[in-house]
Amino acid sequence: MTNCRASAKLKEMFQNISETLTLIASAAVQWFFYRTPLPKDFRPKRVLVIKLDHLGDVLLATPVFSNLRQAYPDAELHALTGTWSRVVLEGHPDVNKVLTYNSPVFCRTGSPTSLRETFRLYKQLRHQKYDLLVALRSDWRTVCFALLRVTPKRLDRAALQVANKFGAPQFTGIHETTRNLDVLHKAGIPTPIQTTTFSVTREDEKWASDFLGSLHINRERPVIAIHPGSPVPIKRWVPERYAEFADWLIARKRAQILFVGVEDEIPIITEIQGLMRAETENIAGKTTLTQLASILHISNVFIGNDSGPMHLAAAVGTPTIGLYGPGNPTRFRPVGAMCQTIRRKTDCPPCPETACRFGENGCMSKIEVADVIQTLESADYLPSADSEIKDVSM
Repeated sequence: MTNCRASAKLKEMFQNISETLTLIASAAVQWFFYRTPLPKDFRPKRVLVIKLDHLGDVLLATPVFSNLRQAYPDAELHALTGTWSRVVLEGHPDVNKVLTYNSPVFCRTGSPTSLRETFRLYKQLRHQKYDLLVALRSDWRTVCFALLRVTPKRLDRAALQVANKFGAPQFTGIHETTRNLDVLHKAGIPTPIQTTTFSVTREDEKWASDFLGSLHINRERPVIAIHPGSPVPIKRWVPERYAEFADWLIARKRAQILFVGVEDEIPIITEIQGLMRAETENIAGKTTLTQLASILHISNVFIGNDSGPMHLAAAVGTPTIGLYGPGNPTRFRPVGAMCQTIRRKTDCPPCPETACRFGENGCMSKIEVADVIQTLESADYLPSADSEIKDVSM
């Protein structure tokens, strides 16, 4: 066990070094090869935005596309992202085309794009003749694309990050959406749109309504979506507390609980259900991302760990409560007027560790069931059990 942890620690150290070097290289390419600012009359015909990291991060970058569309209404907006995030941008109303590239740095599932396929991608991008590239999160291969002049103009978040590290303030805020938009703002592109976006169509809403009907969900009672999973184990709240909280929701709010997630998270949900007194529905692994978004859209509240589904719930406008431990809610909180976060280990800085030095359950164990109940009650997201329940059907 000790050897496994040491190996994981070593792997993480090399990954951090690699990412830092990539960040510096990307900034250097920007400073030395793309020094000329965008002209005031700049009107690109085609723009490429690169965002290679994970689902939640890509959702937090969606305002960039909304603002680019407003600034350049006649331009084609293309995105380069991982296959895991493709669906987020395919349905975005301001994105014309999505290209996929699975970076070896960010690939959690499936296989990373090979060098041969990467070279083909480079030739494809050259053929598109982009006027502007906006690099929000790159790897060393896409930095090489910039070095080989895929576009004549480039805006790079890495350049702002490195300058910030050296004491030259470049960001107007801490949150990821703000930092992404600062890439445009610094180039003179207006950024009035701050909210994240995931589009749910009427067809999606009908599917979700029919799906809930097949589970005999009574839409006159609150529907609560709970996501107890996370790809990072120390970001998960304690199963016993999820079970206690879900039982409280059913007993005190007449709620109907939908546990959501991916197929790999079914054992986590099964454990929670085994600890409960009441019956709940486990739909993990039974929906696509778009279907999950449509279910979250018609749910009354979402409660879950710091993860992609949490950001998805916020992006479709669902009242959201995010539970944070090693993560940083100041920087990565869900975006929206009806979003709340809970983090109780305030003296512990956000960390990227895979195991917590404070014990098996780590700082997530500092969050009590009473904390989540108090947040839910204070936000007034649900009526009391004896008051009239609003039908959320569309």
